[in-house]
Amino acid sequence: MKKQIKVVAMIIFLLTSIAAPTVSFAKDHIEANVLVENFSDVNKNHYAYEAIKWAQQRGIVSGYPDGTFKPNAELTESQFAKMLAEFLAIKDNKGDIINATTHWSDRNYDSLAGYGVPLNGYFDTVIRDKPVKRGVVAQAISHLTGNASSLTEAINYMVGEEITTGQNREFEGKDLSKFFGSNNNLTRAQVTAFFFRMHKSNIEEATGIAIEIHKNTEGLSLVGLANNGMSKLDNSLRTGKLGSETPDFSGALLPISDSAEYVNVNYINEVISHLSSNTINKIKEKGYQVTMTSEGIVSTNYFTLGVSSEIEKVMKYRFSYREDIDIEIVKCIVKDLSGETLTDADLSQTTKVTKGKIVITQEFEGVKDIRILR
Repeated sequence: MKKQIKVVAMIIFLLTSIAAPTVSFAKDHIEANVLVENFSDVNKNHYAYEAIKWAQQRGIVSGYPDGTFKPNAELTESQFAKMLAEFLAIKDNKGDIINATTHWSDRNYDSLAGYGVPLNGYFDTVIRDKPVKRGVVAQAISHLTGNASSLTEAINYMVGEEITTGQNREFEGKDLSKFFGSNNNLTRAQVTAFFFRMHKSNIEEATGIAIEIHKNTEGLSLVGLANNGMSKLDNSLRTGKLGSETPDFSGALLPISDSAEYVNVNYINEVISHLSSNTINKIKEKGYQVTMTSEGIVSTNYFTLGVSSEIEKVMKYRFSYREDIDIEIVKCIVKDLSGETLTDADLSQTTKVTKGKIVITQEFEGVKDIRILR
């Protein structure tokens, strides 16, 4: 058993050296470091000029490759989550939210979940990429820095601390939520200005109930903490669904080991979909199970398969396996990925074998490595 664990560890080590796989970020997240003085759409007369300049220097915001900041663009919840986590220097130190869908903002949501921050998108990337409401922003900020536990308390805190003056004066003293514009969207410039005002008022760290939640004396999972945070959102703002403590692997193309860690169904399907249904069924029949995943890489108890990104000009796939694997599985996988047919003789060599676009090497004792070139 110890030898098997060592061999699997070696396979994973090999595959993690594969070129970084393609990452699909939200379109609005593609940003670049452009000096605020050079933003073509933010001049010194812009009301948020100083705020944007400060936020950029602090690493809270950045510009776009075309030299703009897009101050009037609606801010998504995931972009807000990033800004909030950066502004308050909240670290991702409690692990990952189980069964959360892959997204560029996962780290930010993981960190905010640890403080029970009211947000909708913990378990739904579609929500993360939609515009965030003013009420959600108010509840998230005031939960972390103002001990607020309701929308009413959040609005009173935001106005009382002069982070905002509200939006619809005709409702002042009549309807607090409408006065604040709780269900309206915000722009990048508006939220940047919120944080700048908080900075000038020395409101720059989490406190009170947020700190107590982070201590987690109840021993809740990160999913439980995220669910508690989402549940604090006002009913008029709540669009997200609570997460499950039990991961849902029902849609995976391969079975998952009970002892698996860091498994993402999307990663599994993106990689394994490169194989034929016949090969997938053979893998299942042999009882091989997924033990770990990362983007572009799937590890089972007998092999690890990696798919290179398009920017990798030489290698297309990398397939490492234990020598006690069923050799027919190896042949099927290589055939699917390259179109080449390997023989027993090809696979029994202890020296380097090159066949067409296939390179076979003996990397470690008990581990073979097959690289399929472009």
